[in-house]
Amino acid sequence: MQHITFFYLHQCPYCRKAEQAFAELRQENAAYAGVIVDAYEETEHPEIVSKYDFYYAPTLYVGEEKIYEAHPGDDDAKIKANVKKALDAALA
Repeated sequence: MQHITFFYLHQCPYCRKAEQAFAELRQENAAYAGVIVDAYEETEHPEIVSKYDFYYAPTLYVGEEKIYEAHPGDDDAKIKANVKKALDAALA
């Protein structure tokens, strides 16, 4: 099983939606509870953030593969679907 690397910002509404999606999906599927998520607030960890290629938050990586990078206008369903995609990739 691989870790998910999750980049977020404290004041980002899309990031809060992604956090909520993680919580909901872990309640819906017990297998997701075992996935380790390494979460980094962008402004607090610039040394880690600089190693990755993304602009928008939230962004999710599994290993070296970018699974999801949010874009303005992404709705709850799209964010949750991409969080699920990352969880599934981590379990594969």
